[in-house]
Amino acid sequence: MMEPGETPIQLDPQVYGNLPFTWAVSSDIGQVRQINEDAYLVEPETGLFIVSDGMGGHAGGEVASAFVVSDLSVSIDMGFHKLRSKSPRAVQKLIQRAIRQHNKQVLAEAENESGYKNMGATLILALIYDGRATIANLGDSRLYRFRNGKLTQLSRDHSVVGELIAQGKLAPEQAENHPAEGVITQYMGMETHADPHVKSFRLKKNDLLLLCTDGLTDMLTDSQIRDILRRQPDVNTATQTLVEQANNAGGADNITVVLIDCH
Repeated sequence: MMEPGETPIQLDPQVYGNLPFTWAVSSDIGQVRQINEDAYLVEPETGLFIVSDGMGGHAGGEVASAFVVSDLSVSIDMGFHKLRSKSPRAVQKLIQRAIRQHNKQVLAEAENESGYKNMGATLILALIYDGRATIANLGDSRLYRFRNGKLTQLSRDHSVVGELIAQGKLAPEQAENHPAEGVITQYMGMETHADPHVKSFRLKKNDLLLLCTDGLTDMLTDSQIRDILRRQPDVNTATQTLVEQANNAGGADNITVVLIDCH
């Protein structure tokens, strides 16, 4: 597992299942925060990618995000290899169960003697296998698919504002100044039942998957992100440019970006 701030190892394209892909990652403290509470895990050999954001205002956010990416990956890896059938439905159920169980573990960790009460973290992950991607999220960290020049958000924002937009009660352009902006409704470590958004889809040649924390999406619009991806086809340059532009826009939070280029 890589720690935030480390330089990503550059890999030549490799084949995992029947899908060759390359990847790049960049994590930055931003212009305002004192520590980087984002964490990520990249396991190209298993096709697992995870990004987690320690929740602002929660004690131990840095601890929570690191705990999420390290322990959840073990549960998913072990469960995936034990599956008799790796059908999309079976894999989705596995990930859903792993997230719900791990949510309880994060809560228990927060309540023990070495933990931090009320710590929490968002989650976004992608598991790539046999030409498919299964994704899951809790909170407002996002996953986008960039295909044929079009950027599409595939994750679901678990926030008060996100749910109001989904229900048609709030226009996207009204979200920025809404009094409930930044209020999360689902996260790892919550006391109530975790309900992750999980979906599976078949990948196409030249699909680009973007996993990121809200340090990116609060600073850059979807149109700005799309334009950067159009101009920067190389994943290493693209991740660096996204982080740089988020910092140029104010860098109000930690910024973590993972890009996966499916050849």
